[in-house]
Amino acid sequence: MDQEYILLLEKSKERNELIKRQMKYLGKFNNKNFDHVVAEFSDEVFAEIDCLKCGNCCRTIGPKMNGPEIRRACKAFGLDEKTFMKDSLVRDEELGWMVAVMPCPFLREDNACDIYEVRPRDCDDFPYMKDRGIQRSLGRLAFNTEFCPAAYLIAEKIMERYAPGITK
Repeated sequence: MDQEYILLLEKSKERNELIKRQMKYLGKFNNKNFDHVVAEFSDEVFAEIDCLKCGNCCRTIGPKMNGPEIRRACKAFGLDEKTFMKDSLVRDEELGWMVAVMPCPFLREDNACDIYEVRPRDCDDFPYMKDRGIQRSLGRLAFNTEFCPAAYLIAEKIMERYAPGITK
């Protein structure tokens, strides 16, 4: 992982309690155009962050996958679906099938994804900053700051905009 991203994740860990508290607080409001503003923050951050220099999400938290996504991934990678499900997935009552083996079995050493073209939607959407009604899901953003330098930078931008002056 790029040293700059390691430092961002360390800073995120230091500020984790503040981030969680602020995201919980900001999630109580209904700010006009919040989704749009956060999507812009996401675009700004991802113009600077190169996921291929990080890959931490793929090393630490596995995506959820539905049946069609499992079939596409297995076909693209040449895996037997039943074997893959038995060896690499776990069924969560609420979320469905989740990759249980870390790092993700599709992550290459260069942080690229072997199934990028057919990757699960969960991977494509991470860290979920373009979802509708994102203000009600800021707790998930706070959680993701522990794994994703981009999520941390987005959270910092949100706090700077909607809770300026609060640093502790």
